[in-house]
Amino acid sequence: MSLNKFENVGDSQCLLVSNHGCSSSLPLNLLEMNINNPFAQGGWSNTNSSSQYPNLEPSVYGALPYSSGSSNTTPNSVLTFQFTAFNPTILNCTVLGPGSTPYFRVVDNNPFTVFQNKDGRSIAVIEWRQSPGTVVEVRDIIQKQLVSTWLALSPDRTYRTMIARNMSLVWLPRDDYVGLFTTGSSADLYAKIIRGNSSVTLQITSQAVQLGLLESCIVAVVLLQSGRRID
Repeated sequence: MSLNKFENVGDSQCLLVSNHGCSSSLPLNLLEMNINNPFAQGGWSNTNSSSQYPNLEPSVYGALPYSSGSSNTTPNSVLTFQFTAFNPTILNCTVLGPGSTPYFRVVDNNPFTVFQNKDGRSIAVIEWRQSPGTVVEVRDIIQKQLVSTWLALSPDRTYRTMIARNMSLVWLPRDDYVGLFTTGSSADLYAKIIRGNSSVTLQITSQAVQLGLLESCIVAVVLLQSGRRID
């Protein structure tokens, strides 16, 4: 899978910054939130394909302690996943979940970046390539396709859409984080990406996890924070 034009820069305010200009076309409910955000810029694209990668494991959702049948969470609870132990970047790291338990491992073996669950089984893969672009696949969730299609940059380069579990969502920069919002009239906030000095944090609602969005968000965080072009 390959590499395209989303640039990831240092602090949390620059998570979606690219080297391109701007225009307009954000859904009205999100546009209003975006008006005063000087960091809402981006750079992204489009295409499709089918799976060729063996040994990708099913979703880890059923193994999480906060699945829909869990009594440990409330409908509005927020779960934190921390990307740590960069070696030297987020493309080689460990993802700690609730209770500082290791949930995922990200392993870079050029030209592939592989996502493993805590049992060491692969659940997603990124293939970095120059042409036609970086490709991503998430087992049982995202068919093999260009990142520029899956995380498509808006025409005005102010946000990226993400399709997962038949839902259309939007990654939109705010003052100190990048939020994942629904595209309905309420524009619910499902997740946040927050950049620290030596780690990146994903805060995700239990509702989003129950909808099966965790793996897609984990992969999106790595792509958006990779420091590489993805469009």
